[in-house]
Amino acid sequence: MLKQACRSFSTAPVTLAGRQGARRKPAKKFDVDDMPRFEFDDQTTLGHNLFDNIRQVRQYLRKTEFELPKLNVYAKPFEAPSSDQILKFKSHTYLGEGHPVERKVVLSVKVDDLKLNDTEKHKFLLLSGPRYHVDTEELIMSSERFPKRQQNKKFLIDTLNKLIKEAKDTKDTFADVPLNLPKPKTRLEFPKEWLKKPESDSSLAQ
Repeated sequence: MLKQACRSFSTAPVTLAGRQGARRKPAKKFDVDDMPRFEFDDQTTLGHNLFDNIRQVRQYLRKTEFELPKLNVYAKPFEAPSSDQILKFKSHTYLGEGHPVERKVVLSVKVDDLKLNDTEKHKFLLLSGPRYHVDTEELIMSSERFPKRQQNKKFLIDTLNKLIKEAKDTKDTFADVPLNLPKPKTRLEFPKEWLKKPESDSSLAQ
């Protein structure tokens, strides 16, 4: 009795048949040899970059024309600080990106505006140390230990209140401790004798 030979057929597509042997190398992206020839029917890369720049400028011009006038509703007149607003705060902000220096806050205040008597001022300057600047007669402190700007601002205000509270404490006035402040910087003035005298009208006419 003759046996019939069984033949198996693969259901894989014909396109995969060639992959069973040597693998084909994928085509290189942006290969110059495979790119179509430029027929001068489109802008170059520099031209497209120029158009993108023009579109960006026009976008901001439209915002200036139509959106910025809407902010006039929130405009407030300038008011000079009152006599009781003696604290000054300084901070930095970087537009479009974050920076670690944004959390830093600098506090400055005139020591004379704190309304301390001579004994309290003497103790206050001793406690302030090098944070008191003789040239400007200001107490300048900075803080960046906390991650948020508001936290550093509150820390500076609390520190200033503690200094004032300790300065007004009469248990120990530190009167026996000398206050060695550096000498303020002397500003050099241009001698008036070196000023050139204005020429008379007669000399100019000659």
